[in-house]
Amino acid sequence: MPAQLTEWVDAAARWGPGIPVAIVFAIALVEAVVLPRRAWAKGAWVVAVLACGGLAGADLHLQQQRSQTASQSATGDEIAALQGLWGQWDAVSRTLPPASESSPASFDTIQDALVSLSIQVAQIDRQIAVLRAQSKGRSIDDETAAKLADYLRQFGSFPVLVSCVPNDVEAYGYANQLVNLLRAAGWDAHGPEMSAIRPGAAAMGVSVFVRDPHSPGAAKILLDAFTRFNIPFQSGIAASEAILDAATVELFVAKKP
Repeated sequence: MPAQLTEWVDAAARWGPGIPVAIVFAIALVEAVVLPRRAWAKGAWVVAVLACGGLAGADLHLQQQRSQTASQSATGDEIAALQGLWGQWDAVSRTLPPASESSPASFDTIQDALVSLSIQVAQIDRQIAVLRAQSKGRSIDDETAAKLADYLRQFGSFPVLVSCVPNDVEAYGYANQLVNLLRAAGWDAHGPEMSAIRPGAAAMGVSVFVRDPHSPGAAKILLDAFTRFNIPFQSGIAASEAILDAATVELFVAKKP
């Protein structure tokens, strides 16, 4: 029913301007046939009315064609503008993290263009969300840091070296926070130092290294503390000959995935 109603409305819009012309033409034709008394007058009036009606109909048809052409031209310009806007959105999306799905790249109607742009905007929103998640640096909130420092303080003081992957501002910032936290707990913390010998794979958690993993000492305390306060770390204690002192623990911050 809505589709049929739409067709009726479109038909009325097309023929609406011609209805008054048709009514006037019909009245004039009736008067031309009825009112004149002489036959030749009737014929002359009928011819005149038909001529005027024809000219009026032709002019109306011409105006409708011009209006339709102008409308089509405007629609084409709008589609071209929307295609240009879609291209700009697409160029922006290519600078963001890859999306999991692709959006339509072409369209021929304004409705298709609006759908394509809507999909593209939603896609870019998802890409921006991913980018924000990736750009957020690792950190320990103030409340957890205070509780962790209080927990470590009860075990005394141990030497700890905090290192991080070179040329990584985010990793350095997280390592620096660990150093400050350990110092607040009264531990003998040093760093952050750049450790080119431990680039390894990207990891969210802190890696723990000691010279002898069979004598974990402070490393075991740190792992228990990280577990208690939900601080991400790489499971296990790794051995490292680069650590000369058996009592020293090295905490290494890798590149964030």
